[in-house]
Amino acid sequence: MIKVYVARAMTGRIKEDVVKEALADKAYLESMGFTVLDPVTSEGVEATKDVLLSAKNVMDIYWPRDKKMIRDAHVVFNMSPHLPSLGVMREHGYARYHLWKKTITVFQHTKMPAEGAICYYEDDLVTDTLEKAALDALRTHGTFLKRSLWRIKLVIRCLPKALWHHLREWK
Repeated sequence: MIKVYVARAMTGRIKEDVVKEALADKAYLESMGFTVLDPVTSEGVEATKDVLLSAKNVMDIYWPRDKKMIRDAHVVFNMSPHLPSLGVMREHGYARYHLWKKTITVFQHTKMPAEGAICYYEDDLVTDTLEKAALDALRTHGTFLKRSLWRIKLVIRCLPKALWHHLREWK
């Protein structure tokens, strides 16, 4: 089964809203055949009217666990690009630039960025529906063979340039 890490802004938001979004996305993706790796569920966030804030000692546990879930995932969905979140920025960057994972950014329908936005250059897909994100992920990562071919093409396209840029940094 294809595994997806679902990143979303959490800190500073109302827990009830975060849980509602996470449960809806998880139910939909599971109905499409995905295994969903979701920090909201993993943390056991309760659907209350309280603002979600995590203490450092809690994040000392959650952040390494979240990074492991990202490593275990085949694809990462950024579900809240319209909200400022330093955490999602790091998760997205870790997946895209360190692990070279497929990243899909899902904007709310009314919040799609202009054509010239950098996300169109850097992400594998920018969309305004979870359905389009799921179908694209299944198309490119739905089987081991598809994931392998996608990764091979990525390495051929990007590795020589990445090595060249890293070597130039030694000047």
